[in-house]
Amino acid sequence: MRLAPEWIADARAAMKKTHVPASVSIAQFGIESGWGKAIKGNNPFGIKHMSGFPDQIFHTHEEIHGKSVPEDLVFAVFPSITEAFMAHAQLIATRPQYAPAMRALPNIEAFVRALAPVYATDHKYADTMLAVIRSGNLTQYDKD
Repeated sequence: MRLAPEWIADARAAMKKTHVPASVSIAQFGIESGWGKAIKGNNPFGIKHMSGFPDQIFHTHEEIHGKSVPEDLVFAVFPSITEAFMAHAQLIATRPQYAPAMRALPNIEAFVRALAPVYATDHKYADTMLAVIRSGNLTQYDKD
């Protein structure tokens, strides 16, 4: 895993405004975009339609009943990766479905376990995120 300094800075700036841990934003960035190799529409998080941003249809795979199913879905398009980090954190910090995750803070594992089943269809998403956070020592970026 190679972390670009701007990803860290973007995740930390978003954390300061929203309280969504930078470690989680960085881990999701890596998982969803292949560490920046598969970014479409400046949307490294795979965020579906989001009010205030244009949309574009992209081909993806979703896990349905334990199987990876190809689909064409509508995703948000962001003007920059920096804005994508902020939109991602604001989405998690403000949407009611993510409130249980936000209440779990500062416990990162509890946060991830509450976030993952709402955010992604992959039933292993929480374990994957936690492995990425641990292996990259990403919680170091949660500190001021």
